[in-house]
Amino acid sequence: MTALLGIFLRIGFLVGKPQELPASTTLPILTGILAFLTNYAVDTGFSRPLHRLDFALAQTALLALWIGAAISLRRVWLRYGQTLSAVYGGNILINLVTWPLSFEPGIGAFGAKVLGIGLALWLLAIVTRILAQALDVPIFLSALISLTGLQVSGWILISLFPLPKS
Repeated sequence: MTALLGIFLRIGFLVGKPQELPASTTLPILTGILAFLTNYAVDTGFSRPLHRLDFALAQTALLALWIGAAISLRRVWLRYGQTLSAVYGGNILINLVTWPLSFEPGIGAFGAKVLGIGLALWLLAIVTRILAQALDVPIFLSALISLTGLQVSGWILISLFPLPKS
């Protein structure tokens, strides 16, 4: 278990590779459940718990769908479980860094925006590196795939869960 956590941390800090993860059928399920739970814990902007639950489920499912779409581009389905587990691990890491801030921001509106942008760029870097290694494509192409996947997911989430009118 400690070795597995170490692999996820190395991937999160852009050192490890998704191929270092075990090719297990249960690992994507376990990391998916943890990603769902941390997505639920972090997303405190909804007034009703059911909306938080739906949003967290949609986030987790969309991540699995677009990673599957990226894997299907190169037809390397054997790498799907490891790649998805690695991306979920990156998502969990970002959520665990973000989670304490959801209780009491205390850093002000500008600081929260800067930190949010920084964490989004970190997640983009993690996913880009994972996909570059999993798909065997240049980092630039991987960045385009990652940015497109995250943008499309964001648009779908905003369409399904519109921001409150102020």
